[in-house]
Amino acid sequence: MLRPVQGVIYTKGIGMASLREKFADHENELWKKLSDELGGQLTDEKGARHDKVVAQVGSWVVTLDQHSEAGYRSEHIYTRLRAAFVNPDGLRFAVSHQSVFANIGKLMGMQDIQVEHEPFDKMFLVQGNDPEKIKTLFEDEKLRELTKLEPDIHLQVRDAGTWFEDSHPNEVDELVLEVQGEVKDLHRLKRLFDLFARALDGMCRLGSAYEA
Repeated sequence: MLRPVQGVIYTKGIGMASLREKFADHENELWKKLSDELGGQLTDEKGARHDKVVAQVGSWVVTLDQHSEAGYRSEHIYTRLRAAFVNPDGLRFAVSHQSVFANIGKLMGMQDIQVEHEPFDKMFLVQGNDPEKIKTLFEDEKLRELTKLEPDIHLQVRDAGTWFEDSHPNEVDELVLEVQGEVKDLHRLKRLFDLFARALDGMCRLGSAYEA
């Protein structure tokens, strides 16, 4: 549901549908620019939240899209990055701000992990099934700093489900990064791509990820 934005003047005669179209056009232009800069491809489906950018980021094919979840009296929208990879050792982890998604790792049966960098450990809940590998992954100072810039981030490895089952039926999982809301800032989108690629590359160095 579109809500009034502080500092924006709504002029008589401009309907809600027209305002939604203007926001959608702005977002489309933003994603097109990002796609061009990354050498990716934009899939534009008018009138639906199905637009996506698919780009080669280093060794990885990364998909940017949005998804929504129904909530009490509202719809929660998330901006999402995801990529499939071969996961030979079944690594699982979830990273989220202490106040966001706090129980998701518990549902997967993962244990709490301290990465032994105090500011990061105070800000984020880290859970996983291989503490030593996950600590090593977050030895990357740049990865930690990029993560700290996203207070509502949720980063996790999960089963790819049916997304890639036709071409990769076995041993394929996906890394997923989600932030709340519709990201409309190009610099932030590029920063999210950088964070995502660093996490994938780090997992590759650990022997826990191969290109799918």
